[in-house]
Amino acid sequence: MQPRSNRAPDRSRPARRGRRLLATAVAACLAISAAACGDSGSEEPATDLAIPTDEQTLEPEVTVEPGPAPEIELLDAGSGEHRVLAYGPSREPATVAVTRSATARTAVPGSQPRVDETPDQTLTVEGRSEPDVDGAQRATATVREFSSVDELRAAQFATAPGFTVTWTRGADGTVRELGLAAPADATDAARAGVEITANAISDATVVFPTEAIGHGARWTATRQVDDAVAPTRVVTYELVGLDGDVATVRTETTAPGTADTLTAPAPDGGPGVTLDVETYEVTGVGELTVDLRAALPVDGRTESSTRAVYVDPETGQRTTYDEDSVLQFRSVG
Repeated sequence: MQPRSNRAPDRSRPARRGRRLLATAVAACLAISAAACGDSGSEEPATDLAIPTDEQTLEPEVTVEPGPAPEIELLDAGSGEHRVLAYGPSREPATVAVTRSATARTAVPGSQPRVDETPDQTLTVEGRSEPDVDGAQRATATVREFSSVDELRAAQFATAPGFTVTWTRGADGTVRELGLAAPADATDAARAGVEITANAISDATVVFPTEAIGHGARWTATRQVDDAVAPTRVVTYELVGLDGDVATVRTETTAPGTADTLTAPAPDGGPGVTLDVETYEVTGVGELTVDLRAALPVDGRTESSTRAVYVDPETGQRTTYDEDSVLQFRSVG
């Protein structure tokens, strides 16, 4: 059993953003047999081959709730010329390569340590944006190509091309809704991979203050997330460059106010599991180049890490979880 699930969403219902439930999952893992936790499993390569996107039939779009809107606080308006930065409709489609990689390490008492690797995998998407109601923006990205340094993963994702992801976001960048439309023949692996990347892109979307700002401006976005130990994320932004509609922004992410204990229900309906939280650290840094008239950042990189240590108060046994992930954007056309 993994602390964070990469399982594809149920095709018959709206997908859910279960991206930050690793603490609950670790506790649930301790509630079942060690043998089950240690079973890494394997997935057979897909035999379906991708077909041209203009011949594909998409399933009805499913939506993902983004959660409460973040609270924005302007810390420093910056210097020089000031203006309100707001997203707008694209002048023409833009093609961006989005590369994601990750490593997760889990050590649970009574089972072998587990390492889950996501080697560099790239979704090349064509993005465009158009006006929506109430000054919002509807940004759409269509997957044109998938590539991976891992041949098995490349085969599993062969049906990703044609997948369409749509963000409805306010003029300031606040994501109001995320929609996913999969090709009818898409494999579960392709669905899961695209959803995970789409969620990561949503997290990387820069949210601007509604006030006019200039070079060196700093502001924070505080949001509530599905995390049983640290339900708050704070992203600090700094505007380090502005050329027309293209802004360069540095980011730093923290998770303040962690809980002292973790309590989670057992998956079999039995007694719940309570663990002491010895360490729980979430950090992130990045620099993104944002075209206010593009659906996705056109360049940049973000890095995030999670370090968690839980202690069973009865036995003193320690469970550890470490995860590192990288998201990169590169304009290719």
